[in-house]
Amino acid sequence: MTGAEPEPPPTLVPRIVRKALVTVLVGGVSYLVSNALIHGPNEDLWSLLLATFISGVAFVVQFLVDVDDQLQTVRKEQSRQHSKTHTLVADSFTRINEASKLFGLMEMSSLHTRGVAELVRNATKIRDDMPELVKSLVHHEISRMAKFLGELTDGRYALYEGEDRDWLLALAKNTQVSLDAISLTSVDARDIEFAGGFWHTDLGQRYVKLQRDLVQRGVRVRRVFVMDRSERLDSDAFRRVWKWQAGVGIEVRTLLLTDAPPLLRGSLSDFILFDGVVYYESNPAPQLGDDIAPVIHSTILVRDQERVRERVERFSELWQAATPAA
Repeated sequence: MTGAEPEPPPTLVPRIVRKALVTVLVGGVSYLVSNALIHGPNEDLWSLLLATFISGVAFVVQFLVDVDDQLQTVRKEQSRQHSKTHTLVADSFTRINEASKLFGLMEMSSLHTRGVAELVRNATKIRDDMPELVKSLVHHEISRMAKFLGELTDGRYALYEGEDRDWLLALAKNTQVSLDAISLTSVDARDIEFAGGFWHTDLGQRYVKLQRDLVQRGVRVRRVFVMDRSERLDSDAFRRVWKWQAGVGIEVRTLLLTDAPPLLRGSLSDFILFDGVVYYESNPAPQLGDDIAPVIHSTILVRDQERVRERVERFSELWQAATPAA
């Protein structure tokens, strides 16, 4: 719908013909009436002149009525177009002002504006003729990113249902100072031989390769393996894991759960400290047996400085209690 006025229905008699008929009718009636009322010499001439004058007046009146109708129509159309233009301009300026505010806030942000601008630019390429599934996927990803930013900035933590991949790899790639990790067998190991666990997955191997790159850049990487059973320490599978990590420059220590500080023993968790400013924690679901792979129930990323400080102190205590892998 365009909002245009509906066209008038076609008339059986055109306007000009109707005007002519009305003029002739008025002139004829005027001639008959004047001829009946005027008597004397040249009465036919005077009757004709009077009828002609009256019919001319009738024609002019019809013309003026049509002109007035057309003027009223033009005024209404102009008023409608003015309102439409005013609304369009106002909406456009509102959108421009909103966009200007957003880009102004983006410029004030510490984030790289190039990446945000590229996101907006690529989002505008989503066309209406694309499949609904593709558009739904894009909307979902944008909403997920908006939710992540809101949680991390306003709530000072972000929660992911299940095992995260992107946060872990991105944080490991961009760490500048230190990476300190507590690794629990309830998260990393699959069975008593430590084979088939996290470190043998694609994610685990990519994670270690990124830590190797960190060490080559001068970043200190430390890991404490907290073992729930002493036999895991002597297994060939675990030896291969820690020797592989030590070989790329990671400082590796081991700690039996029974040797952990008593105050920490009941609240141990699998977490990673990145640069001492954020920590990443995996929360496993209850494990039903040694032969069943651990399932990560949720992953949390926390930047709250008080909670981060607690994790820094906890890692320091566990690191001091642990012994170098040998």
